[in-house]
Amino acid sequence: MNTLFRSTQNRAGNVDPSLFPALNATSRWTASAVASRSDRKRVTLSAGQLLDIELGLFLLSQLLPTAPPDALPGLLTDNGSAFLDRPTWTPKQLKQLNRGRLILSHIQQRNVWSALLDAYTTIPDRLQAYDISADRSRFCEKTVGFFRNRIITLKQMVS
Repeated sequence: MNTLFRSTQNRAGNVDPSLFPALNATSRWTASAVASRSDRKRVTLSAGQLLDIELGLFLLSQLLPTAPPDALPGLLTDNGSAFLDRPTWTPKQLKQLNRGRLILSHIQQRNVWSALLDAYTTIPDRLQAYDISADRSRFCEKTVGFFRNRIITLKQMVS
């Protein structure tokens, strides 16, 4: 017999407004809070999306270091000029490419990758592992301001 199960109705609808003022319709925002939120619209990324973006940028940095960040879909789909930049691949690079293709197969379309990059550039700098130029012509790994083990985790995922 399960002693933790309760056959009562969902209690989420019966939330005490004093415990969660943000859920209360009568709560008020100060003018400064509303103004600061409307100045710069920030897009939120899930942890999985953040991982996908940074894994894609890591793959590019390992396989095509001089390519712009927009070149990932061409690398994943094996079309375009991505392979002209580096015609000979080492066995390690081929392994990374194949694992990256498997993991990132859902972002092979340019519009999906572009939307993810747009969202990535709007999140706070302290959450980013890579700096992307404003014109998206280049990117580089940050040396400070993020959790260093994220790059190590990305390396382990594709190696």
